[in-house]
Amino acid sequence: MLTIDILLYILALVITIWAQSKVQNAYQHFAKVANERRLSGYAVARDILNRNGLYNVQVQVSQNGLLSDHYDPKSNTVNLSPKVYNDASIASVAIAAHEVGHAMQYAENYSMVGVRNSLLPLAIVSGHAGWIVLIIGLAARIDILFLAGIIMVGIIGLFQLFTLPLEFDASKRALVQLSDGGYVNTDEVADAKEMLSAAALTYVAALVATLLQILRFVMIYGRRRN
Repeated sequence: MLTIDILLYILALVITIWAQSKVQNAYQHFAKVANERRLSGYAVARDILNRNGLYNVQVQVSQNGLLSDHYDPKSNTVNLSPKVYNDASIASVAIAAHEVGHAMQYAENYSMVGVRNSLLPLAIVSGHAGWIVLIIGLAARIDILFLAGIIMVGIIGLFQLFTLPLEFDASKRALVQLSDGGYVNTDEVADAKEMLSAAALTYVAALVATLLQILRFVMIYGRRRN
């Protein structure tokens, strides 16, 4: 018979796999749909940056493979995976514009950037050690260590929570830039929105999965205390 602990674990796993499948399917579909103007991800990213006065932000190819696209505030670079950088697809221009949205956030000192970055050092430590501390505390039946692990995983969840507004805002900026700049037509804006919504879902799913895991371990901790 499945216990609620196992059910919570399975639910978290299913949500994560489902969200990853959604974004992969959306990308595979829209990567095959060419945009009308035949603009590559690089061309769109570079032009949006220039239109917004961000000439100092460089656009380069990411070395981490498929869907490794990201904005790096340390090097002030928009890093696009090879297909996004080179291909003239709906997926490419949507993802490229989204990453430029992050560059715009940093340039404008968007408030949520500071909030998220203030949590970043704790989130990095918790990401590396949180689950290890939790599992050791659970296996060795050391309650204080187990509780410390739960708190560290909670910090990861908090970081994920404050990441959501940044991702939603970057997608909103992307769609405005794509539409106002004339990079895509009306139908293509809808397609780009669908692509970005699928990508955003992975962040929501990650947060929900973390919360479910926290609930699971809090229940275990409570049973031990009783």
